[in-house]
Amino acid sequence: MASHARGQNQETGMSAMKNQEAEERINRQLGELPTSLEVVCRLMMMLRNPTQENEEVVEVLLTDKDLTMQLVTRLAMKDKEKLKQGEDSMDSKTEAEILKILFDAVLHMGYRAILSLVSALSVGQILSAEFRGYGYGKRELWLHSVTTALATQRFCEVLQDSNRAMHDPSLGFIAGVMHDIGKAGLNTDLGQDPQAVSSEMGKAKGTWLKLEKSLCGIDHAALGAILVKRWKLPKEIIDAIRHHHNPKASHQMAAIVHVADYASRFISATGGLANFRVKLKPEALEFSGLRVDDIERVILNILNDQETLNLYTAN
Repeated sequence: MASHARGQNQETGMSAMKNQEAEERINRQLGELPTSLEVVCRLMMMLRNPTQENEEVVEVLLTDKDLTMQLVTRLAMKDKEKLKQGEDSMDSKTEAEILKILFDAVLHMGYRAILSLVSALSVGQILSAEFRGYGYGKRELWLHSVTTALATQRFCEVLQDSNRAMHDPSLGFIAGVMHDIGKAGLNTDLGQDPQAVSSEMGKAKGTWLKLEKSLCGIDHAALGAILVKRWKLPKEIIDAIRHHHNPKASHQMAAIVHVADYASRFISATGGLANFRVKLKPEALEFSGLRVDDIERVILNILNDQETLNLYTAN
């Protein structure tokens, strides 16, 4: 009995050590928090203030020049009449012109819409690369993340409108766009040969989480939760990322992201070995509060909203 207990303790200790080693290695790979994600974190904090001034929002946006350039370009694509200043090269813009573009955007689109767009662009800096360990080509994981985010956001709106739940759609978007952020730290360890990774699936009993844990010491959901906790994002987002493959283990948002993860396969035809194994768990509908007709309607709604899809996904 004592020997069995010692064995369990040793196994637990080795597992914890392996997790810590994986986290340290991944921290080195990912480096410091990108400036653009610092912007997202600051905007998230500002979201809690109902009397937030537009000037303060714009001031935060201007702290990352690259992000500002990307944002203004996307805004020009959305509304070339109201934001026609954004049609030309950013290099030719004066500071006053850039400020006007950003102020107009916050005024016309709303703070939450700007937060969602900034979140997508920020995550794109991390997830736009080729993820050969997962079988994703360039930008494919990011496109999957964006469509998952849009679906999560729309599901939150559906639940709000029908008084089934009251989750902030902008938080839902961020949970969706970051749900696979942990894959950024595991891609290298999974190897650069998707076929080899696929052949390992049998040894891991067919699930990606088990494969990741076997090869890397941690799975992408657990790592993603660690990363966003380090970035001081709200607990609702942390838990949703941690449990998006196990919706009944957490609150409703995790189940909503799980359903959105599944729905995204019908919105963006991205590659990825993991995408082909995504299945909708039956309990996800119960825990999310969503119905099959909700899922179908949101998928069609996003597919028909080319303006929004282009805003988030255009090169």
